[in-house]
Amino acid sequence: MVSGILKSNRPFVIILAIISGIALWSFTLFHQPVLEFQADTISMLFYKLLIGLFKNNILFLTVFAFILVIIQGLLLVWVNQKFILINFRTFLPAFFYIIISSSFVAIQMINPILIGNFFIFFALFNIYKIYRSDYALNDIYIAGFFTAIASLFWAPFAIFILLIWIALIILRPFIGREWIVSILGFLTPIFFTFLIFYVFFDNNTLINILNNIKLEYTSITDFKNIHLSYILFYSLLFLIILIASLNLISSFQNRKIKTRKYFVINFWYFIIGLGIFLFFKRSSFEIIYILSIPISYLLSDYFYSFKKNHIQNAILILLYAGLIYIQIAHFGK
Repeated sequence: MVSGILKSNRPFVIILAIISGIALWSFTLFHQPVLEFQADTISMLFYKLLIGLFKNNILFLTVFAFILVIIQGLLLVWVNQKFILINFRTFLPAFFYIIISSSFVAIQMINPILIGNFFIFFALFNIYKIYRSDYALNDIYIAGFFTAIASLFWAPFAIFILLIWIALIILRPFIGREWIVSILGFLTPIFFTFLIFYVFFDNNTLINILNNIKLEYTSITDFKNIHLSYILFYSLLFLIILIASLNLISSFQNRKIKTRKYFVINFWYFIIGLGIFLFFKRSSFEIIYILSIPISYLLSDYFYSFKKNHIQNAILILLYAGLIYIQIAHFGK
């Protein structure tokens, strides 16, 4: 029954997704997270400026972070309606994005990845646009531009320039100008940002910025221990992702060429995000905001293509049970 409601193309699905998000974030508004983000200890340019405007209003920043999660969930729906990654018009991507990205209680706060993720959405949108486009230079330039803006909030987002190049290999014949334009688009905001700091600030400020960027790419050290509730929930999520991936692979050749190419790009999106988490010290559990994007599309596709509703209902019940356990474990101490 629940899966049938979620698969319907009714606005009620969005309402349910938002209600679920509110339920997951409600305690956070009264009990501020204690996890210190690695990225907060060495703030990037744009993030430091933004947080500086509201540094004394933690409640506002937490509400702002929640609104960003809702907006990004809606953007997933918008992208799917525009490019038909899933062969149905559905609000499911927003539902999965909101509950998965909100699952880790300690990251329910403003952070550079959440803000930078907003710009990555628009980079991804322009990447999808280049498929069979007669003139793709503008979209490629904008994709590089938004990727660089995201990196000015959190430096490792710069690695997503690889996604643009992977998309060029998958979606386009080789055209040298397009590769050059992707680099120019990426360099434009970075060049002008550092030019402003070079002209209007002292050399020590610029040196500190460069040192911060260098530290953002420090190799990984140790992970922090997490509660059993998270281990159980993410183990379940991993199992569902594995099942959904096998389902996608089994029907891959029967899908439209465009859909296959978009899912390959989403796969590489996931791999790049996972690689950042595994190999860079400054990335932590807030990487969930990045990984939730391809996961949400994958799970939405699985729920539509797999017809056994009783199994899907069981999966949803288990996911909700896991989320409830996390809330109890975190706030029931």
